[in-house]
Amino acid sequence: MLSIFILVVSTIALLYLFMQLVKAKKQGRLLQTLRDLLIIVLAILMTAAIFYIGFRFFRAF
Repeated sequence: MLSIFILVVSTIALLYLFMQLVKAKKQGRLLQTLRDLLIIVLAILMTAAIFYIGFRFFRAF
């Protein structure tokens, strides 16, 4: 259940960031928004990796 919640929140965050990316392109702030997008994607990947490692660790016991 927690995984589904994280997936939904992450998807909403990515959609919001893509909308901001389109808006920033019109305002000329594209590189700043791309940097923010990269940070969020890396945070999501790190969260997924931590959950995967934790799942594998506890499954071993």
